Amino acid sequence: MIDSSARSILAVDCGSVNTTAILIEQVDNQYRLVATGRTASTYASPWQNITLGVTEAIRQIEEATGRNLLAPGGWPMTPQSSSKRGVDAFFVVSSAGPPLRLALAGSMQNISLASARRAAATTYSSITNVLSLDADPDLGNKKADHAVRQSSEGRMQAIREAQPDVILLVGGTDDGAKRSVIDMANTLAMAMQAMKDVVKPHILYAGNSNMRPKIAEILGPVTSLNSVDNIRPTLEIENLAPAQMALESLYVQQKMSRLPGFQKLSNWTKHPIIPVSKSFERIVAYIGRHNRLNVLGVNIGSGSSFISTQAQDVQGSTVRSDAGVGHSLPALLKSVPLQKIQRWLPFPIDPEELYNQLLNKSLHPASVPTTKEGLLIEYAVAREGLRLVITQARNGWPTQPGTGRGDIQWNLLIGAGRTLTGTPHPGHAAMILLDGVEPWGVTSLALDISGTTSMLGSIAAIQPVAAVEVGARDTFLNLGTVIAPMGHGTPGKTALRVKLKVDDS
Repeated sequence: MIDSSARSILAVDCGSVNTTAILIEQVDNQYRLVATGRTASTYASPWQNITLGVTEAIRQIEEATGRNLLAPGGWPMTPQSSSKRGVDAFFVVSSAGPPLRLALAGSMQNISLASARRAAATTYSSITNVLSLDADPDLGNKKADHAVRQSSEGRMQAIREAQPDVILLVGGTDDGAKRSVIDMANTLAMAMQAMKDVVKPHILYAGNSNMRPKIAEILGPVTSLNSVDNIRPTLEIENLAPAQMALESLYVQQKMSRLPGFQKLSNWTKHPIIPVSKSFERIVAYIGRHNRLNVLGVNIGSGSSFISTQAQDVQGSTVRSDAGVGHSLPALLKSVPLQKIQRWLPFPIDPEELYNQLLNKSLHPASVPTTKEGLLIEYAVAREGLRLVITQARNGWPTQPGTGRGDIQWNLLIGAGRTLTGTPHPGHAAMILLDGVEPWGVTSLALDISGTTSMLGSIAAIQPVAAVEVGARDTFLNLGTVIAPMGHGTPGKTALRVKLKVDDS
């Protein structure tokens, strides 16, 4: 709901490593970024209270501006008084805490389960296992008839060992397959009944809509269950939005809301606390629509990395909780061979030494490199983490003629996250973006140098003018324009002619 009376806005981003606060106010009838504060996040040991970092970041703004923003009890005062004490609105976004442990269960790997993967990619989740009726992942290349005989027991064992927080159950088009959905539901029910003295996973059903009563009859008595519209109502139609919204809600309920001090923080604001990826997605979408551009936003974090896109045929986000450069490094090393990280390094290093350095970084995610070599290693990891996210997202992009791969000509590429904004020179951030995304055509590069984009999407929900004006004036550093032809060059032939016109003014 739009609130035009909000003339001063305080916003906080609670990250997995740092907590950042920003103060936005009207200056000469225009919203401007007045001050920022940043401190270590305090949701984990030894503090165990997320509000401590929030309060400290806001106190830094108080010291810089001479404003009184916090009440004696330590919470932000709202609304702003006539003596300019407090602010009119207070927003919080968060990416702190672990991802949602998610298992996928369904009928066919290449249809319903493929849609389930795409739905899961929009929130902070880690897929623990994939259970399907057309193949048993635990049996590798064994014969199919053996897989059928052993699949039920194998799936039950996989669920017990993985201990997911949520199981996304899909399968069957509307008015389509029924038996396969019932078989998987019965397997899940038996697995739930066998789980003793542990918290049973919540089940989200997004399969054949006509089977909801039967699914509730099978699974309702043994675990918590809710249903949304079919993720694949027909073979030709994919309906991801209901499952995406439900998964985001479950992430907030099961992970964000259980962070130490989160409930106290929630009481400080009348606006919902949303994931950073969702807020980032909103502002990228607005920039793209408002300026009629194809925009790709990149955010590289410690626990996860994600991209948000706004183009004619592609909107949304892709989040990888195994692509961060700190907390999630062990998971990244399982997905990316060390050789891929080594290829970006201009110096030799023993693979074992590199591996140990990366594991040490995961134990101390807030640490910063103290040597040039350490800095280059961190940038190499950032490149590969970003490439991991881009590769997954690209599978859903339109295929370009002549290349055979999904790709889009991006007009604007935005970089965010401390890995990019904290580089010694902006050129390092530009090279990470170029190597990670490999844009083609003519693309402008921008860097979220003020660290505000993660919060602007949340602010835009009630005061879009503030988000627009701060985004236009105080947020981005122009890194330049890249011209990257795509195609097959011929040796000895001119590939490109460029004419530069310099504005003498």
